[in-house]
Amino acid sequence: MVFEYEVYYRQNCVVPLALWIFTGIGVIYLIICLFRTIKGQGFTVKKILYEVAVLALILVPLFSINTIMLLRGGIFLLVEKESDKVTITGTIEETGEIDFYTGHKYEVDQNRGSGETITVDGVKYYLVTYGDLKSGDTVTLEVLPKSKLILSIWKTN
Repeated sequence: MVFEYEVYYRQNCVVPLALWIFTGIGVIYLIICLFRTIKGQGFTVKKILYEVAVLALILVPLFSINTIMLLRGGIFLLVEKESDKVTITGTIEETGEIDFYTGHKYEVDQNRGSGETITVDGVKYYLVTYGDLKSGDTVTLEVLPKSKLILSIWKTN
């Protein structure tokens, strides 16, 4: 299976970073509004509670989710290029799905849905799908070493 670097770059770096910056600006704006409300004449408990609720219920979770996505390896794609890939051969120890809240949505041919994880020789890697591979299979991977994203994976005998 082969996966496109451009899709990883867009879904793991560009989109979360743009949303992170957007929500960060929103958080700063609401904090400024909150302080202006407290200092100014428009001070009412109802208005302050509304602003805090918007900040806590909408922007903070969005900010957190995008931060998790970036810290899980996406931020490395700013400096890591497709040419930095390395080839690794090892045995699959564990496979799994990335959870809904911090998962990346991929729309690549028939590989739709959340990303998945695969642990090879004690190191967890991220990919679109591991297909019919299972624990105990020996595989060869082309991975981006910093972000731990798999560009290609195939079973070896």
